[in-house]
Amino acid sequence: MTNNPEHRPWFGPKRIGSGIRPQTWQGWAIVLAFAVIVALIAIVAGH
Repeated sequence: MTNNPEHRPWFGPKRIGSGIRPQTWQGWAIVLAFAVIVALIAIVAGH
């Protein structure tokens, strides 16, 4: 793997605590898509 910024991982370790966090716009897009899907499921399940 190269150090090319185009090949940066989408998610990486958090600085404080455990887990991962988005590091690029692609990672944030996945988080946003997941939140939208969860919201849609909650709306449909409420009917």
